[in-house]
Amino acid sequence: MVQSLASIYMGARGSLPLEDIAQSGAVSGAIAAVGDTVGLALSAYNGAVFAWWGTFSGVGLAFEASYEPSLSTWVPISAVPAAGGSSQTTLSSQSAANAYEVYAPGALAVRLRATALTAGPMNVRAIPVAMMQDVAPAVAGGAVDVNAISSSSNKLIGDVSLSPRATSAGLATVARLVSAAASTNAGSVKASAGRLYKAHGYNAATAVRFLKLYNKASAPTVGTDVPVATIPLKPSDSFDLDLIPIGQYFSTGIAYALTTGAADADTGALTAADVVGLAFWYA
Repeated sequence: MVQSLASIYMGARGSLPLEDIAQSGAVSGAIAAVGDTVGLALSAYNGAVFAWWGTFSGVGLAFEASYEPSLSTWVPISAVPAAGGSSQTTLSSQSAANAYEVYAPGALAVRLRATALTAGPMNVRAIPVAMMQDVAPAVAGGAVDVNAISSSSNKLIGDVSLSPRATSAGLATVARLVSAAASTNAGSVKASAGRLYKAHGYNAATAVRFLKLYNKASAPTVGTDVPVATIPLKPSDSFDLDLIPIGQYFSTGIAYALTTGAADADTGALTAADVVGLAFWYA
């Protein structure tokens, strides 16, 4: 269904469709003493906007909802400033006009209750709205940071970015092997947990060589340690292992070796310069 601009309410929580733009069902009232309330039956709605104005000072407010038919039990709910900001269940020392949005799906009614008042009255208007969803939910213990990262575990937490990283520092560095020695070239890329995003190089040999990756914080014992992955390198050609954007996670460390055979137990040593320009991008 196509909605007109007139039927969309742009609030602190995003685009909120209204029943109509005439504010049908709105309630007006005044808070003149501690304990005074301005309540609103939600009916087909799931939220409301509370706006207040007038000459008043020292007003404390609580946002509440009732979910049972007698409306005798009220519980705190979160409210977000219409101008944007963090969610609150109570406010203190109000002395200026303001407006807050509440989201209470399933509630039968919502109300604004005075918990303190120095001078009044404070005029209040409660307007019912039908919200698509709560896009600014209250979170126990604080707000959610969608870019938060746990550096201790190197796990992404709610990270919606495609940038490669293991910690907040982003992509750490590049490890290189300029030219393979006449050995299995056992080496360590990173001596702690991390992610491998890319490996690139050139197999100068006329036969297949094998790049083996290990979950180890030190150089592997080739032939004894079991690789996480074994990648065949095409002879006389460049190779490019591209794992961006997700990467391969190594819980202990990132290590590697180069052998002439594919078997985990193979210890076949390369001829010097069989593989050149080997580089690992990791975090």
